[in-house]
Amino acid sequence: MSDLEYNLSETTADTDRTPPAGRSAMLMAGLAIGILLLGLQLWLLTLALELYLSGQTTNTWQLVLISGLVFLGGLLLLRLLSHQPHVTTT
Repeated sequence: MSDLEYNLSETTADTDRTPPAGRSAMLMAGLAIGILLLGLQLWLLTLALELYLSGQTTNTWQLVLISGLVFLGGLLLLRLLSHQPHVTTT
């Protein structure tokens, strides 16, 4: 392989792709919590729609508001997980 071919190579074999210590565990915990929140939100919206279609609209808006709070909690969790910690080198 000539020097030109080597310089144009798009391999990433020489780069380290492992996440920082503890980061993968935090991402997996965030994924598990996110799936749980999504299931809870889907159940709340299904229950609210069922109550709305049956004509019982008194508790429907409470369920929709709780589902909105679950959504905001998911956004907060996403923001916390996407925050990149500052790495100091000594």
